[in-house]
Amino acid sequence: MNGFDLVFVKYVQEHSPVAISDVTQRFGKTLSTLKRTMKEINALLPEPFHLHIDNQLITTVMGYGEYIELLVKIKFNRYITSPQERTRDLFVALCLNDVVNKSEYYSRFFVSASTLKNDAPVLNQFLQEKQLTLQSIHRKGSALFGDEIALRIAVCLTILKTVEIGEDHRLITHKANDPVNRSVAARFLSQCAEEIAAAARLYTQRIEPTLRLGYNGKKYFLVYLSLAMHRLKRGHEISDISALDFIATVPFGVFESPNENRFLDLLVSSLSATWRAFTLYDRPLVEAVGRFIERIEPALVTTVNNRQAYFAEVYQFICSAIIQNKFHLWFEDKKLQGVRASYPQLWESVKQALASMEQHYAIQFSGVHLATLLLIVKKYELQNRLVSEPRKRIIIVTNSSESKIGYFKEVLHAWFHIDIVACVNINELHQLKTIPFDLLITFTNKISSYLKYYQLDYIKVNFHLTQDDITLLRQQGLSRAKKKIPAAQFAQQAAGMNEQQLRAFMAQNYPGIFI
Repeated sequence: MNGFDLVFVKYVQEHSPVAISDVTQRFGKTLSTLKRTMKEINALLPEPFHLHIDNQLITTVMGYGEYIELLVKIKFNRYITSPQERTRDLFVALCLNDVVNKSEYYSRFFVSASTLKNDAPVLNQFLQEKQLTLQSIHRKGSALFGDEIALRIAVCLTILKTVEIGEDHRLITHKANDPVNRSVAARFLSQCAEEIAAAARLYTQRIEPTLRLGYNGKKYFLVYLSLAMHRLKRGHEISDISALDFIATVPFGVFESPNENRFLDLLVSSLSATWRAFTLYDRPLVEAVGRFIERIEPALVTTVNNRQAYFAEVYQFICSAIIQNKFHLWFEDKKLQGVRASYPQLWESVKQALASMEQHYAIQFSGVHLATLLLIVKKYELQNRLVSEPRKRIIIVTNSSESKIGYFKEVLHAWFHIDIVACVNINELHQLKTIPFDLLITFTNKISSYLKYYQLDYIKVNFHLTQDDITLLRQQGLSRAKKKIPAAQFAQQAAGMNEQQLRAFMAQNYPGIFI
């Protein structure tokens, strides 16, 4: 089996039934290749969960649980690794060890002796892109050298998708790991066990009282801090911070080393958060964000009245985006690929309004950041274009960051008279036991399969709601958002109030109407 086999079975498991024509077009494979792949997969599956061809469809009743069991059965001795996969696995080993004998290490992949030599160009290109080099240590093996920050970021991004957060903020292996990711996670969790426990404690003691990171941000922080402590223990410290003094950040004082603290503070400022005790504003950036908001205003169809909240969210996101673009700290997000097509004029306006900021900070905002910032701006536009009857209580199940999900929440509010009581990561489903709700909503097939696996009722819609999605949600009992307030009732309730009392009354009773 190889990487394609696993991508294929995951796709069929999440989307079954799927048209053969769609699969051949999506993966660029012939029907005969798909049949061979299905035969390999079925050999490891119980018969009731086999993949079948039924007329022009590929079908299976395999759920997420059976998919996990399939992955567990696949070891390196029956999995054909690609050069990129072997490079990824070796890279993590080189980061966690001062010297690695590559020939001995490659024996785990069950490949020929010439494979190591053939992989050399892939490894060299991989390291070169990250400003790293590999040097031979006489009679011992190979060692990794280069910029410490670039090294840590690169290995964090490699480890990140192989682990999840368990109890008490401790990192654990991701259940649905393929053989290579399972190998990466096992090595990291084993060699950094002591540091992983310490990172969990430090998050609780030093970070959480001031800042609560979202699930993905917290996971990145825990992986980075565990790795940083492991590298420091072996004498690898950040030595050059000359390029890190470009923005003011909250000091957390996690390390004894000022250099280590400076980068960690920047990193934490770049991560998505669900709550902040306060925001430390950087004066030059405050002025730059103010200019951005002024420049984008003509592109909006309404005036933003809740300007304080608007500025705070835009400022925090742009601050994070500047740091992330400085250090290439982001992942591509498929859900954001349609944003430019959905709002082409606003996209260009956002891009133009950011031009001077890009020049000042010597960065170029990625498409991911442009799309997310556009959604934040659009959220406030929708919020400002916009009472006693009960609202349906909604929980959104998503792995997306708070910046992205904020737009989705506001679109739901624009259509429906609802309360969104929580946004829950797929790894935090235990929270559903303590939060009263009427409906679970998600917008990905992957999470849909998880919810089905855990036998939870849910509704799956598109991230950009379609008319079919609106109809589906109305069928679930969600009423329209545009409600009217009885004039006589409001006049009677407000009679005799002074301005301060009236403002408090309106904010408490009609938060979706008055800003």
